[in-house]
Amino acid sequence: MTVDLGRRLASAASPTARRKLGIELKGLREAAGLNIDQAANAAGISDSHLSRIERGRVGVRPLTLKALLQTYGADAEVTNRLAKTAADTTKRGDKGWWQPYAAAISEKYASLIAFESEATSIKAFGPMVVPGLLQTEDYARALLQRGPVRLKAEEIETRVEVRTSRQAILDQGDPPSVWIILDEGVIRRMVGGPDVMRRQLLRLVDFASRPNVDLQVIPYAAGAHAGTLGPLVILGFPEGEDVVYCETYAGDLYPEAVASYGDVFNRLAQDALSGDKSTELLRRAAEGIK
Repeated sequence: MTVDLGRRLASAASPTARRKLGIELKGLREAAGLNIDQAANAAGISDSHLSRIERGRVGVRPLTLKALLQTYGADAEVTNRLAKTAADTTKRGDKGWWQPYAAAISEKYASLIAFESEATSIKAFGPMVVPGLLQTEDYARALLQRGPVRLKAEEIETRVEVRTSRQAILDQGDPPSVWIILDEGVIRRMVGGPDVMRRQLLRLVDFASRPNVDLQVIPYAAGAHAGTLGPLVILGFPEGEDVVYCETYAGDLYPEAVASYGDVFNRLAQDALSGDKSTELLRRAAEGIK
């Protein structure tokens, strides 16, 4: 294994561990009655750095962790446990199914997969194409063939395999709740030709019938809406705040303004058709393809 691949594996394995550590540190800080500024000053770091640690965006160095735990008055048991947790955030993971693909996908995309594997709720808005979790293989392949990045045939097939493998979380025993909102342009854009698009639309109709899936479409008649800046994914966890993922031309992002993205999603839901009307629109669109 090359050093570069090893680093990718470590990065792919660490996001969920970082998030859990950040949640515990935030809880200790609040229990100590300290705000971000006070705790950061006492530990000798910036408030923005401490905020990123608590959000799981970055790991924490041993000396910084020690300073934070001393500031919070943590006892020996908590100190030892969190020191081990912090060490786990830098260990090379070997349990995620995506590890064999680490050399073929970006670190931030690997992080998305890691977050998805533990999320209890997933909200996604697709303004241009169907979000990856609900794409058929042929639809995903057509997108990658015509996408912004020029890929070789074998690279495309690897990414299709990764994208469709992500969907296994929807069929597990206790699947996450999934709420997808699409712009109507998504279901009108002929990706991959008539047959591919028809199967994709029928796949959406099938997904919409599942008890853990809500699917809505924002009709053209709604006009301009809150999602004009692009796609977004909001991942929810029972023990901490949400994680937001955005895919852009400049690269994948994990914005920190989580609440504002939640507000955007809620506004999109208000502009969208109901679930039943959205499903009927999808069915009619599929039937109308010649």
